Amino acid sequence: LLQNRKVTLLTPQGRATKDQKQGCPQGSCSGLVLWNLADKGILNQVWPDNAHIQAFADYCVLVIEADAKYSLVKNTQSAITQFSSWCSENELTIRTYKAIYILFSKMARSPKITWNGHNINRTKSVKYLEIHVDNRLNWQEHINKQGEKDIKMQQNLKRIAGGNCGISQIHRRTLCKLWLRECRPTDLQLGVSIQHTK
Repeated sequence: LLQNRKVTLLTPQGRATKDQKQGCPQGSCSGLVLWNLADKGILNQVWPDNAHIQAFADYCVLVIEADAKYSLVKNTQSAITQFSSWCSENELTIRTYKAIYILFSKMARSPKITWNGHNINRTKSVKYLEIHVDNRLNWQEHINKQGEKDIKMQQNLKRIAGGNCGISQIHRRTLCKLWLRECRPTDLQLGVSIQHTK
């Protein structure tokens, strides 16, 4: 992928140079760019009609279609093998223990999917690019997770700013009266629903 990369560091003894063969520094702003260069190679692979791939930075998603459990396992294993081979050729390692799959089907028993001999766990929901997708393809999981995140953020803000946000009671009443006077009934319903948190 990226050939002849070197890292140079100025030390009291002089300049030190080392070949860079893998990764990038943690928190590096170039990390996404390097991954997008790597992803371009896997996205340009010729995939079977029943396998689709999406990638952003170090997140990759394989979507496999099949009519039956047997063909689903066969198609998935084939796509994983192709993906794994490409990663090996480009000296990229996959942490198979982080791999999961979600099944969009009413299949009673989970198909057994493996990656280099490791079982891949089935999950009912997955988070991809900050969006929670569940196996029923509705937004309930995403809404619940966002609600939990919002409550935690509100609690942290309240802990930092205090219950009154540093505003005196007289000024809070004035702000509340102004808000109530200016808002329409639909705004008031929204304002009330926002105020009712657990």
